[in-house]
Amino acid sequence: MQTKLHYIYDPLCGWCYAAESLLETAIASGSGLYELELHAGGLFQRMHIPAGKRDMIRQSDARISQMTGQIFGDAYLKGLLDNPQTIFDSLPPIAAILAAEKLQKNHAPFMLKAIQHAHYRDGKHIVQADVLADIAEAIGLDRHEFAMSYEEVLSGPVQSHIDDTLRLMHHAGANGFPAFVLQKGDKLEKLDHTRYYGQPEMFRELIQNKFETPPA
Repeated sequence: MQTKLHYIYDPLCGWCYAAESLLETAIASGSGLYELELHAGGLFQRMHIPAGKRDMIRQSDARISQMTGQIFGDAYLKGLLDNPQTIFDSLPPIAAILAAEKLQKNHAPFMLKAIQHAHYRDGKHIVQADVLADIAEAIGLDRHEFAMSYEEVLSGPVQSHIDDTLRLMHHAGANGFPAFVLQKGDKLEKLDHTRYYGQPEMFRELIQNKFETPPA
């Protein structure tokens, strides 16, 4: 029977950054239990964020930092987030993650983490191809190969991937990002991960119990 854990995310979602330790726990726990698959959704489509929304994001980021210890650097808080001209666009970083996975299987989580750190900690403009190439190179990918793969993915497959993610969210009853969805055969179950922010060991017990329990 096919067993998978689906992780549904967006690279520009603060709560997905909050779930970093949960994703790492899922990766570490997966050997022999399930296959982990990442699915990205397009939260932002090349837009400037209004002041009121930026204030809401800032409040949410402060809560995330308090709950999980995740770092939000000044270059992000006083640079990207404070600047009304900052462009937020999920497609370039998603394309970069898919390109990294295409070059090296299982590299998607590493690219996601590196992109999130570049954005939230270092205030990098992760909509820019050269910045994404820098990140890819930093995690050990060939810069030229990545650039070619990135352009190929961005020109078409990235939108198909997002469309597939939205269909999965619909079938699993996932209304936002992030979401962890357990699959046994053709049965999907969305896990209630929200209580485990900052508690990865308890999340480990949850997913291990879920996969070790025979289906009803």
